[in-house]
Amino acid sequence: MTNNTIEPHIISIQSTVSTGYVGNNSASFAIQLHGINCVAMPTILLSSHTDKPVYYGEAVPKELFDKLARGVLEINTAQLTQYVVSGYLKSKEIIDATAKFIKQLKAQHSITYIYDPVFGDTRTDGLYIPKEQADYSKERLLSLSDILTPNHFELEYLLGKRITNEQELITAVQADEVLSSKIIVLTTAEMKENVNHQVEVILINQGKLSHFYADNIPVEVVGTGDLFTGTLSAQLTKGRTIEEAIQTSMNFLSEVLRYVHLHGLKEMNAMAILQAQDVLAVKYK
Repeated sequence: MTNNTIEPHIISIQSTVSTGYVGNNSASFAIQLHGINCVAMPTILLSSHTDKPVYYGEAVPKELFDKLARGVLEINTAQLTQYVVSGYLKSKEIIDATAKFIKQLKAQHSITYIYDPVFGDTRTDGLYIPKEQADYSKERLLSLSDILTPNHFELEYLLGKRITNEQELITAVQADEVLSSKIIVLTTAEMKENVNHQVEVILINQGKLSHFYADNIPVEVVGTGDLFTGTLSAQLTKGRTIEEAIQTSMNFLSEVLRYVHLHGLKEMNAMAILQAQDVLAVKYK
């Protein structure tokens, strides 16, 4: 039995907030519910998520991020890690530092990098970070990724094309020099073919589309993408196939949102996430 089996880790490079469940606050929780150690690398420190009327904080200085990365590398954490995830990255300096860190991790060990763009959505009518940073994130991190988990808006942004149906989707991805070689998990897909208006995730892998569905819970909260990607990475670490990991992650998120809706909450909380853990209690390969 290897050390990776005894004590698996996931490295999660995301925002940290003092209160609330976005970024690493939600992703780390989901990862830990799987019995996996989360190595949480902060990219920005905020008092709360940015949908709040008032919030304070700032991006982590590059010098500090580099020191944290160096410490993680020098204690051989990479040897215990199969997956590294990146999420909200607002400053160009932290994007550079993240790219450097991922290259160093991959040089130490066979690691799969999951890139969650986290720079916009249709809910906010577009980008919620400056365009310069979004473009820089695409330039520096996309090529390093093995799996990416964009929402519908983010995939359109990466492709530079409007996508309304499955044929447009597969044609655009296959024509893209970089994206055509990636495993893409399109979250919150908005396709004309989804006539039942369920929550849909589409897997695009080697030119093939696979569809996954969950109940459409009538509630909208922040942090769901972070929670989904964290759960996905944990499911994969546990040995699930990408298809199994997607469906379980969707079911888990549905249970969280069902609790939020039932209790009239405005956002996720610890109990909403904790009570959904039964979905994760499956026999792993």
